[in-house]
Amino acid sequence: MKRICPNPMPWHEAVERLTKYALLHTCTPPSPPVPLILAGWVYSNDLEKMNRWEETVVWADNNGCADLVSSIPEQDFYRVDCPTAYAVGPMGGPMNRPRDFQRKSRPASEELAKHMDILVSRWPEIVGQELTSITRPVAFTGAKARRLLVLADAAATPPWGAWASLSTREPERRTFTNFRSAINAAIAPHQVDHIDFTTELSGTE
Repeated sequence: MKRICPNPMPWHEAVERLTKYALLHTCTPPSPPVPLILAGWVYSNDLEKMNRWEETVVWADNNGCADLVSSIPEQDFYRVDCPTAYAVGPMGGPMNRPRDFQRKSRPASEELAKHMDILVSRWPEIVGQELTSITRPVAFTGAKARRLLVLADAAATPPWGAWASLSTREPERRTFTNFRSAINAAIAPHQVDHIDFTTELSGTE
């Protein structure tokens, strides 16, 4: 089996050690490469994980702290027989190729009603308490019901930046990706491609 990179927790711990080292020493670049853990683990293939870990090892080597990464036990490494190299799609799986695409029709009204009932009743479980306090699902929209309209608190700020735009910071942008992924996981096999936020309702309910 091919060794790819440390598993998420030991990788996080290694980068924590490197970051503390960087605070006390002059390093180039100033910080170690960002680890592909949490959402980064889900939305990256094995080749990307392996390359990012190699970049981390090189950074440690060049800045005189190789021992901080070389001490990770072998059993803490992620290994696979055949490393993946495909582009990872928005749901964490292979990006659909044109020949894989199938035209989707609009689900029946009864099916959409069931999906909406799931979202409404399980919203805290799906998106978390913080977002539950400032959002609630309203309706599926679009020709194929692949858009979700969500009522948002105009006075609140979402973790991804703003209701009408995403932050330029990648970690913050990923919180929206996770938000949409959790929604899609709850209503599978139906999926929403877009989430629209409104701060006021005008006859939608």
